[in-house]
Amino acid sequence: MRRNYLILMFLCAALTVSVVIYANGAADLDVDYAEHLPLATESMVLDMTRAGDTVVAVGERGHVLLKHDGGQWTQAEVVPTRVTLTSVTYADGRLWAGGHDAVIITSGDRGETWTRLHHDPDRQQAVMDLYFTDEDNGVAIGSYGLYLQTRDGGQTWEDIEIDPEGGYHLNKMLRFEDGRRLIAGEAGYSYRSYDDGATWERLALPYEGSMWGALRLDDECVLFFGLRGHALESCDFGTTWTEVATGTEASISDGATWNGKVLMAANSGVVLTKDDGHSWKAIKHSSGVDFAAALSLGDGRFLLAGEDGVFEYPETPAEESGDE
Repeated sequence: MRRNYLILMFLCAALTVSVVIYANGAADLDVDYAEHLPLATESMVLDMTRAGDTVVAVGERGHVLLKHDGGQWTQAEVVPTRVTLTSVTYADGRLWAGGHDAVIITSGDRGETWTRLHHDPDRQQAVMDLYFTDEDNGVAIGSYGLYLQTRDGGQTWEDIEIDPEGGYHLNKMLRFEDGRRLIAGEAGYSYRSYDDGATWERLALPYEGSMWGALRLDDECVLFFGLRGHALESCDFGTTWTEVATGTEASISDGATWNGKVLMAANSGVVLTKDDGHSWKAIKHSSGVDFAAALSLGDGRFLLAGEDGVFEYPETPAEESGDE
């Protein structure tokens, strides 16, 4: 009886996916679509963004998780990949996500259905960050010097080499309103551009370990952070840098800001916070997981994502007690 029930549920799910694909005109015969799994919300999540009132999270096995208007987490209907998704962003009414095998996908309906735009497993590179200035113009950066640029909404992508001596991972891109850009990268290979990415020059950082992320603090100040708790601050577009005393050796993956408060998410459940005029404070989240992403909800609350899904900060009573 149970076997027949599972078969029926599988057929219903397959039919639903087929109808949605047909309705969106997005059928790709060579695409492996992400599976709908009952524990997808507890899988590894590597990045998050907001699309209006919807929080969008991406992670392993092509999972895309959605939280509409403060409701419960659900899994996206149609995602045309099963590879790990490492980055997601929202710009000009569209969502963009990227991951392993240089895959890039997009959604125009707040993440419910997606279309694959780029996929190149032979190059063995992963997209680590995406930055779009509008629906047509965007950049994807990633492992081993990956730098792809599109000017037609992702229909075509151009390979660009920003450093012939590079080849290291490019992890995070920041952009100022006047077109200046910064890239935080691996092994001291970080960069800046004064002309909106047309040309790049390497930054001279006081720490030559890997910078895994970057964050805008205010109009001119930025924060780079990464391996073994190292963080660097610059308020002159990367000309000079100050070592930040974080008080931890946990590697820092991501950060977020709200109303003068800065939060950074690190390994082993470490959360670093700083308010205006105060020093950094290290807090241990009860989950104890390695965090990969942080997102401000705009009201003093933050989401933290990593192993086992998405968590809240400050923690809810249920999280603190370990209840489901």
